[in-house]
Amino acid sequence: MISSVLSWISGFFQNLLSVVLGFISRLFGSLFQGLITVLKLIFKPIFILIGIVFYAVYKIGELVVSLVLVLVAVGKLLYSFVIGIFNTLGSLAWTDAPQSHGSWSHAIGEVFAALAPYQLDKIAYVISFFIWVLTALAVIKILSARGAE
Repeated sequence: MISSVLSWISGFFQNLLSVVLGFISRLFGSLFQGLITVLKLIFKPIFILIGIVFYAVYKIGELVVSLVLVLVAVGKLLYSFVIGIFNTLGSLAWTDAPQSHGSWSHAIGEVFAALAPYQLDKIAYVISFFIWVLTALAVIKILSARGAE
């Protein structure tokens, strides 16, 4: 009989302790959950405002970089324009120079003279023309590749 009374008292206190601790845990759980919800409601607009500020700073940075790139491109264009004008004005003052255009002028003259009896000097002139055209195309290719940098 004593064992059944002690068992009942033990069960009673276990149930009582379980109910009280369950009530306290639900109370504190809902209290902390409510506190977290309130803090979320308070800080959400602040976080949104901080996000807006950072996004605005990012977009302003992009705008500044784009503006600098445009200004550099305009500066390059003006620089090329001024250099072109000065080169054009400098080429207007032409002075006659002797006809020694490097070491190949004498050699090509010799070839023309040697081919004259065979009447192949016309072919030599045509080949010379194609050499000058290919040289001009190579120079244009080099200059256009340099401008792409």
